[in-house]
Amino acid sequence: MKIVAVVAQKGGVGKTTVSQCLAVEALRQGIPTAMIDADPQRSAAEWGEQRQASDIDAPDVIPLGSKSLATVVADLRKRGAAFVVIDTPPHSAPAINAALDVSTGAVMVTRPNPMDVRALEATWRIVEKMKKPAAAIFTQTPPGTRARALVLAKVRLGELGIPNCPTPLTYTLSFPYAQAEALAVQEREPTSKARAEIAEVWSWLRRAEIC
Repeated sequence: MKIVAVVAQKGGVGKTTVSQCLAVEALRQGIPTAMIDADPQRSAAEWGEQRQASDIDAPDVIPLGSKSLATVVADLRKRGAAFVVIDTPPHSAPAINAALDVSTGAVMVTRPNPMDVRALEATWRIVEKMKKPAAAIFTQTPPGTRARALVLAKVRLGELGIPNCPTPLTYTLSFPYAQAEALAVQEREPTSKARAEIAEVWSWLRRAEIC
């Protein structure tokens, strides 16, 4: 079973959105998939509840609550899950460590601006110690892969030796619109640029043996 911890020390970078998109992409590939919402804000869990209420297919989203991650993961394994995404809370090194303890890989999420990249450095210091496959994904990026902010951020990650996916997720209102309908962007807009970017990110993470 693949277990991917989606992590970021900084809030607002799109961590839950990435978690949702990865879970839905795995599901669309025919992989039995579940999400664990370890964030007390319960954004992913509420999204999952909206999907259930609207009779939208899995993934199941399990709020962690007071349970241990090891217990929830063991239960999902018994239920036949082959791919699990853990949406972690920001600003919590202990929660990130706990997720990394049970995971087989990690996806770090950041926007391409100096404050977020500095926060990513702190996240990387935690992830690197776990010695598991990991990479960063840039979200909410300006259009075009040559946008200066993105170029500078990629250079900085290169200097730090932080692996990162070559395909950024461009800023678009498609993501919040999809969430408002309890969908992932690839479900709401299956022919969009956003959907193509998610597919490229998924394929890259699979090749990197993170997902």
